[in-house]
Amino acid sequence: MRILIGILSGLLCLSSLYAQDKLTYLETNFGLSYTDSELEISPGFSVLYGHQIFVSETSFWDFQYGLAVPSLVTMKIGRGFKDVRTGRSVTGGIRVFPTHLYLQVGIPNIRCSQEVSKRMKKRLERRGSERTHLLCGEWNFSVEAGLAGTDLWQLSLDSFAIMTFSHRWYFE
Repeated sequence: MRILIGILSGLLCLSSLYAQDKLTYLETNFGLSYTDSELEISPGFSVLYGHQIFVSETSFWDFQYGLAVPSLVTMKIGRGFKDVRTGRSVTGGIRVFPTHLYLQVGIPNIRCSQEVSKRMKKRLERRGSERTHLLCGEWNFSVEAGLAGTDLWQLSLDSFAIMTFSHRWYFE
């Protein structure tokens, strides 16, 4: 496990040297975990800080970490691809703690992924702003597979699977 994390971290650092663009974000996340314990389905919540490091126009590394309940801390490393035309993304990777493999789909906010209306443009101009000053983000959905039922069940906090729903706010 440490070797895998080391390899992923090394690839992330190496990719950042050739990065075309970097997005920083804050994400709030709500999820449900299916466990092998007495409480079969348990809720969770996290607040994460993260980076998307683009290695091409459509390919990126996603790295995020933060505070979580019930695990106290969490961290995810993944590789993703973005459709330039729609702004949608798909990311796959590993949640380091609690350990899970994940697949995540991102759908951008409509107001940020499309041209703003004339009415919104006028409102922004009156404030001395423009479209680029809108706080943009995306909605994310993920499905994750844990290690419950194996000898390594403690690494995933006895979780078989997690389903999450989150919102991400990008910083300029």
